[in-house]
Parts: sequence; C-alpha cells; structure tokens
Amino acid sequence: MSTGAPAASRDRRFALWSATIAALFVAAGLVGFVWLPAAGSGRSAPTLWDAICSAIGLPARGAPASTAPANEPASRVAWTKATRQSLALGNASKGATLAGASCVNCHGPAGVSDDAIFPNLAGQSRAAIYKQLQDFKNGRRDPAVMGVYVAPLSDADLRDLAAHYASLPARFTRRTDLAPSYEAAGRLVESGDPMRGIAACAACHGPMGWTEAAPALQGQQRAYLELQLQALASGSRHNDINAQMRSIARRLTAQEINALAQYYASAVPGDGR
Repeated sequence: MSTGAPAASRDRRFALWSATIAALFVAAGLVGFVWLPAAGSGRSAPTLWDAICSAIGLPARGAPASTAPANEPASRVAWTKATRQSLALGNASKGATLAGASCVNCHGPAGVSDDAIFPNLAGQSRAAIYKQLQDFKNGRRDPAVMGVYVAPLSDADLRDLAAHYASLPARFTRRTDLAPSYEAAGRLVESGDPMRGIAACAACHGPMGWTEAAPALQGQQRAYLELQLQALASGSRHNDINAQMRSIARRLTAQEINALAQYYASAVPGDGR
C-alpha cells in the first residue's frame, strides 16, 4: 500500500505551519521595533533598517543632520590646561560692572531671571558661562539675541563675566514633594534609558543638577530648558562638543522633554548647593 499521499500532506501542513510562525515573528518585530517607537514619539515610522540600527545603538540614516558649518568644530573652546588657567584670571568685580551695563536686563541683577525664556546664570561654573559666551561670539550658538551683546567684548571681558556669575549664590534646592508626573523624568535623570541609548542626565550634570563639568540645571528656567532640548533635538543648536546632547535629545519624546524641563525647574529658593 502506498503512503506517498499522506506524507506529502503532512509536509504541506508543516510548511504552512512554519511559514505562519515566521510571519508572526516578522509582524511582532515590525510592531515592536517600528510602529510602537514611532507612535510613542510622535514621529513618522522609520524604515526597518533604521529600526534595526536604533535597536543596536547605531545612528539611523534618517537621524536629523546637524546644522553646524561644514568642516567646523561644534565649539572653538578647547579645554586645555592653558584655557583653564586663563579662566582663573577672571575678575568678578569687573564682571559685575559689565553685567550691570546690559546683562541684568534679561538675567536679573542677582543672575536669576524674572522671565522663563532667559536662563538663570547665578552659580554656573566659570567654564560653563565662558564656553557659552564664546560660542555666541563665534557663531557656534545662534547669536540672534546674544550676538549684539558679546560682539564688542574681549576674551578678558568674557572671563570676567564668567567669574562674576560663578561667584553669585545659586539659591535653589531640590523639592521633596515632587508630583507623581515627575517620576518618569526622575528615572531619566538618575538612570537614563539604555534600551534607547539615553544616558542618565546625572552622568554629566550631576545627581543634584550641579557639577563643574557641565551647565547646572537645578532651578533653571523651565521654558528655557524646554526650548534648548528642542533645539538640540532638531539640530538647530549644535555647539555641544561630540554631539552628545544632540544624540540624547533626538531620542526624547516631546512629553519627556517637557517633563525633564519641569523636573529641573521644580527647585525652589533655598540655601544654595
């Protein structure tokens, strides 16, 4: 008696079953790596190749390109020993005189702005203030507003201003009664999101939002922080050395940017650091 027909039937069923399982795996991969990330961030769906690159930590082909000038560094400030030694020569008294002539109109007489669009400068490190002023002066950061103020200043003037604002007390402390909506932002600050290639904010800006190595974020203006994260995400701001902030900001959702800005701005007046 021949058994060829039943065997062929079983082979067809096995092939159909295998093809169905494979199709389910492909569909699950497309949903998990393409549709859900795009829906969660509000962006258009990436290609499968871009999704794979994102999953393994490589930049996608569709990642926003930096608008930095071609073949130009993100900043002309080089953190050499000579640069740091020169910063120590800044004169806070002279810087206070310079600040009183123009800076106080936007940044406040004590370095704390009354307008959420302008950043608080009190207590920022000399290095952070000096770099941003230099970047405005050299066009590495959008000089539309600041350009007119820094254009006539010498390098010594910038060092003096940096010394002045660094000498002012940073009168903010972290609130302990944070709303539950800040919990997700707190996780990004403390741990980041390794699965999306997002480093913890605290790794560079300090666990309490204060550090000498990067701009202080504790008590910073909410609108200012939100606008800067948006500018870094789009690439319109591109003075972050090695593009580290652009890389992180473009992975954040609009909701996360808003939450992080509120988290850091939630500090209240206190005794300082």
